Amino acid sequence: MKKIILVLTILSITFKSNAQMGARIEQFYMDPSIIVPAAIGTDEKGSVSLYYNKIFNETPGSPQHTLLNVSMPMKNKNTAFGLLYMKENIGFSEVHNAYATYAYSIGLGKTTLSLGVSGGVLSQNFDATKAVYIHDNDPIINAIMYSAPVIRADLRASIFAKAERWFAGFSASRLPKPHFDYTYYNYKAGYDLQTQASLLAGYIGDLGNDITLRPSVNFTMYNWDYTYFQANLSFWYQDKVWVGMGANNLWQFGGNVGFKPQDDISISYSYTIPDGEQRGLLNPIHEFRATIGFGALGGGAVSGDDGSTKKSDEEETDSEASNVRKKKEVTATSLKDMEDFGTGNDTSGIRLPNIEKVKPSAGFYLVAGLHSNEDKANRQIKELYMKDVIAYKFFDPKSKSYYVYMKYYFTDKDANKGLFYYESTVPNMWVKELK
Repeated sequence: MKKIILVLTILSITFKSNAQMGARIEQFYMDPSIIVPAAIGTDEKGSVSLYYNKIFNETPGSPQHTLLNVSMPMKNKNTAFGLLYMKENIGFSEVHNAYATYAYSIGLGKTTLSLGVSGGVLSQNFDATKAVYIHDNDPIINAIMYSAPVIRADLRASIFAKAERWFAGFSASRLPKPHFDYTYYNYKAGYDLQTQASLLAGYIGDLGNDITLRPSVNFTMYNWDYTYFQANLSFWYQDKVWVGMGANNLWQFGGNVGFKPQDDISISYSYTIPDGEQRGLLNPIHEFRATIGFGALGGGAVSGDDGSTKKSDEEETDSEASNVRKKKEVTATSLKDMEDFGTGNDTSGIRLPNIEKVKPSAGFYLVAGLHSNEDKANRQIKELYMKDVIAYKFFDPKSKSYYVYMKYYFTDKDANKGLFYYESTVPNMWVKELK
């Protein structure tokens, strides 16, 4: 006879955990598409995210999750595809979650709205070698041990909005409420997975001196009657290094740190401990995360979030086609300089010095992008140039942001006419009025 707690207790904990632990990712704010799949529609570049966590470390049978999330936005097509795989190990249960996501994005001025639908499967199996027996021939354990893995279809729906300074999204998962049941002679075990809905939001606040403050929250509801809440507050320096603190409604508190060793690669770690009476019963939570951009994998480099400039897909094309593009140089200090430079030249000859942080002339600007730092604006100007679109930049002291624009107009009517001229080559543009 093997020792420890009753198998029925373990079964009930296992089933409850499987139903409620699927979204327990401590660093949810680092990759919103894990919680809200539609977020892939607002990504500027493809990436692969890897997660591993151990909840209540050193507690036998405690949950652990291994997760792979792939984001594949299609440039200039307003569509994106994603793949997510997560393995949940809880007690002697193992659940595999696999989803494919399609997202379509819509430009709404400075905001991008993305709608997503995900189809997938859930598969559960049990490792009887990790089971706890009341006695050697326990019929319920045998019912599970001799049952084949159960596979069920699943469906997720989501919506996500993103601007330069904030993001928000909502998703609903396990919409069919998949049912798992196991039978061995006259003994049965079964349960329904709970419908899971999540609301996610975050903000980027500029504190000056290359420091940003980034709060984020995640509300997850199970069967619309139980809510789990997570919050995190991070301080970032130059988009390269960050430290943060987090808490949830179960009185569990922790910290997190991360850094970018190079563009398109980021690594972070989260540590959470229970509070009060829980501390004597439960152990800490450890979570490791790494994100690798496709550029770092050799799939065409793009610039990182730190604003430093690397070769984009368009610039690589320009480099490959340098034998047909003219070698010409310009130091552009205005839109007129870019217009005089003309199209068809090598972007390596375009120099874009920093502009003064003064209020630009009043009027209506046809804008293609809004950026938190000037290097990102420079990159977009060159990317637009590769499409034969002449653009330049201005700084708005009110929003403390850099705008990339193609044209300036005196009237709103003329600006709206200009939208139709660029609609086939510049998606998600809008008219910015300065008074």
